This record gives sequence, structure tokens and C-alpha cells, in this order.
Amino acid sequence: MVAADQPNDPAGELKHLLAVRAERFATEQAVHLLRQAIKLGDTARIAAGVTAAIDAVHHLATLVIAPPGDTTSTQLRTQLHNCQTSFHKAHQQGDTDGVIGRGELMGDAVMNYAIFLTNL
Repeated sequence: MVAADQPNDPAGELKHLLAVRAERFATEQAVHLLRQAIKLGDTARIAAGVTAAIDAVHHLATLVIAPPGDTTSTQLRTQLHNCQTSFHKAHQQGDTDGVIGRGELMGDAVMNYAIFLTNL
């Protein structure tokens, strides 16, 4: 049942759902490419993969509105930011092992956030 103040727009809802699913897929693909770069140990590709994954999940986040009072979204964004900061520090220091390890954590953080957003 639709509340009186909410328009019933099945086509609009479907478009939105498809857009969210498309962005989720784009995020999954970005993380997949990141994980391939990690397997190769290519720090330049890992850095590019981290950037692409972050961009993809941020775009997904623009399509989804967390309910008021939601703390999970805030915690996941904070975790994503902390992983990103840690990754950039390792990358700037030329720490190959750190870039690989933190790149893996970035992939996990991005996917955790994407899964959460998709399920809202």
C-alpha cells in the first residue's frame, strides 16, 4: 500500500532499481579488476583499481538514501575512508606489501559498503 503523500510510480521505481543494480555491477567489476591487479602485484594498477572501486561505490551511494538514524552506513563510510587513507600512505611510501594488503582491504570495504547500499 502506498501512503497518500507518496506517488505510485512503478516505472520510476523500476528505473531506480535498475540504476542501483547497474551501479552495483559496476562496483563489482571495479573490485574484480582491483583483485586481478593485486594478484599480479602491480602497484600502479592496484592504485588505479582502488580509485575506480571507490568512485564506483560513491556513485552507487548517490542513488541510495539511508534511513534516518542509520549508523551502519556511517560506519561503513568511515571504514572505507580509513582503508583509503591507509592505502594512500602505503602507496606514497612505496610499500609494495602494504599496497597489496591494503588494496585487498579496500576491495573488501568497497564491497561491504556496496552490498549494504544495495540492500537498503
